[in-house]
Amino acid sequence: MRDAVSRGLAAGALVAALAATVIATEAVAAVEIDQREVCLSCHDDLSASLQAGVAHPPAQEGQCSACHNPHVARHPGLLLDRPAALCASCHAEITESLSRPNLHPPVAEGRCSDCHQPHGGDHDHLLLAPGAALCEECHAEVAEWTARKVTHSPFVRGRCSRCHEPHASEHAALAVAAGGAICSSCHPFTDAFRRHHQNYPVEGADCQQCHDPHASARAGLFHAELHPPFEDGDCGLCHAPAGSADPLSLVAGQAALCGECHEDQVTGARRAPFPHVSAGGGDCSACHNPHGGADSALLKGEQRDVCFSCHDPGGAGSGQEGRYPSHGDDMACATCHDPHGGERPLLLVADPLELCGGCHSHQHSVAHPMGVESRDPRNGQPMDCLSCHGVHDAPYRKLMHRAGERELCVGCHQQPGERL
Repeated sequence: MRDAVSRGLAAGALVAALAATVIATEAVAAVEIDQREVCLSCHDDLSASLQAGVAHPPAQEGQCSACHNPHVARHPGLLLDRPAALCASCHAEITESLSRPNLHPPVAEGRCSDCHQPHGGDHDHLLLAPGAALCEECHAEVAEWTARKVTHSPFVRGRCSRCHEPHASEHAALAVAAGGAICSSCHPFTDAFRRHHQNYPVEGADCQQCHDPHASARAGLFHAELHPPFEDGDCGLCHAPAGSADPLSLVAGQAALCGECHEDQVTGARRAPFPHVSAGGGDCSACHNPHGGADSALLKGEQRDVCFSCHDPGGAGSGQEGRYPSHGDDMACATCHDPHGGERPLLLVADPLELCGGCHSHQHSVAHPMGVESRDPRNGQPMDCLSCHGVHDAPYRKLMHRAGERELCVGCHQQPGERL
């Protein structure tokens, strides 16, 4: 009997304890925490941004835990996820745009805070700076454009987004539309407009072939250097008459047409043992703008950008694909390569020993034996600079193909019984 009473008392105590725990838990759950007040008690440096004219809704509403874990996290700033993924969890429209072929580098690399304030700021869309001032931080050429005599109104007013998408686009240069579609939104194709273009249907053309979209030293935003027939208004020298069925068509193939004035380049490219694919194939417009450009070569852009549009600067085996070369960052590609074609592989303007020795005279005089008398045992070819060094970039210092002095050397000079 006494044991039964003891068991009953113990059970009752257990029930009472459980009830007390439930009550205490409910009391704790009912406590509301002012996240903003608690966080600012330590992070008072955020007060100014939270009181700025444009606020990030979660921060404004005091929902700090919408982005941060208050105790521990795998990401800096106690963020719940990587910055890009965290932003995308609310900004679905940005996520959808990432499937477009052209991405703004900060977007592609998930660096949202390069352009936006995470808590609050003084500018629309929480931008770190207004309009062109923000773009200029990465695009240094903006300052040079601003100093030109003639500037495009949207550009000089800092309305970059009038023509460019800030995150991603279907079109090159993050353009909001293709070709003349952007231009026609402000410059309608009226009869007067067509008369200024000799009645050619320019609404089907790319306006940037003739005009600089940002700024120019010429009236009408024409390019700094113009192709003589275009500058003289002699469109019919290259194009069919304006009233014909296909007025924008050429009167002859590109190679034949360009060769009438540039015979040396066209004929030389076709006859060269190693022609440049585009030049040898007569596709001159792959690199050149037929109407105007920044210099007399009438390239479609900066020489490096034109070349890199087809050629990976790192090389497939460098481990550094997609980055600009560390070899001669300020060196034009044509310093070493013939842009149309030449007598040597890689379109080099001279043999590697002579070409490299032109700049690296000291290294050239004290280097490893090279030339026809020193053969590379790996391929039987004469040793030259390229046997050990990359042309543009390489994974290791001094543009070497292999790491360290030993690993590079034993690639050819193996010790007896040693295996690589």
